[in-house]
Amino acid sequence: MEQKKDARPVPRRARGLQRMASILAAAEIVFARMGYEEATTNHIAAQAGISPGSLYQFFSNKEEIAQALATRYTEELQEAHAIIFSVEAAALPLPLWLDQIFDTLVAFHLSHPAFHILLNTPISSRVTSLVRALPQQMQENFDLGIERKAPDLSEAQRKLSALMTVQIFKGTLLLIFQANEEETKRLVNELKTVVRRYLEPLLDR
Repeated sequence: MEQKKDARPVPRRARGLQRMASILAAAEIVFARMGYEEATTNHIAAQAGISPGSLYQFFSNKEEIAQALATRYTEELQEAHAIIFSVEAAALPLPLWLDQIFDTLVAFHLSHPAFHILLNTPISSRVTSLVRALPQQMQENFDLGIERKAPDLSEAQRKLSALMTVQIFKGTLLLIFQANEEETKRLVNELKTVVRRYLEPLLDR
């Protein structure tokens, strides 16, 4: 009997996690479509196909949902960074290294359009600190990757190169969000070409 009692919470927890995941997926759609300010928990509940009361069993308000999304984005990007900016990745030829980095990052941003809503909306200090730390982390990772590829490059030049690379990526990303599928491919290829031609002379010193 005791074993049966202990087993009961497991499927409940699984169902709860599934429901939370569906709420966050719905919130992504609603935030991307309406913006954070206009979105409401009622909109999110409707998108998730549940009642507002069911939503409130998991999240007290819209800000809690945004914080949960920001946490998930942070974890997902940190896992991606650990792969694309690893020592092994930095050992790849520059074109392959950039392919891996930009293909991974563009795929993340296209699949999570609400990330930019959270990045550019003053929601709370907690959400802001989470999402705004990520571009800085990417710049630090590029800095480290460039150092691994060109250990003799000066620290000042390395940091400047990392800054410029991230800014080029961010500027191109804004264009990608407005592009169709075919234009996106061309923009990503052009992004890789621009960054490769910018970094090659520095890494070949």
